[in-house]
Amino acid sequence: MNKHDILLLQQIKGYPLVTITLPTHRTAPENRQDPIRVKNLVRQAAERLLSELTKRETEPLLRNLDQVANQIDYRYTQDGLAMYIHQDFARLFYLPFPLKERVVIDQSFFTRDLVYALNRTQRYWVLVLSEKATRLYEGAYDSL
Repeated sequence: MNKHDILLLQQIKGYPLVTITLPTHRTAPENRQDPIRVKNLVRQAAERLLSELTKRETEPLLRNLDQVANQIDYRYTQDGLAMYIHQDFARLFYLPFPLKERVVIDQSFFTRDLVYALNRTQRYWVLVLSEKATRLYEGAYDSL
């Protein structure tokens, strides 16, 4: 996640835009509950959408929602997970701090947690010099 990602999310407007956030766990056995929590939040979002809109209007959105939920690799989650879904757009972010469990359906994405993460997460670079190749890695918090 970087500033460009946040600006892109903030530029997308329209109804409905779905934001799902939740705390996750890095290790077993606690992380076994994460897929169940995601499934429950996805179901909650789908029910709310179907109560407000027709099935035809929500079909592309629900397809993207399922696609993003299926992309989650629960072995490598951090402390928080944020999903942003639009009928033509879907993004998933792993965050290094826990988030409140919520489903937000609005005319804009709920990006407050991403802005906080960007401003509070220390970024760094590692330059690797060797005889064969020189590489530059970008890191943030505990990921490289």
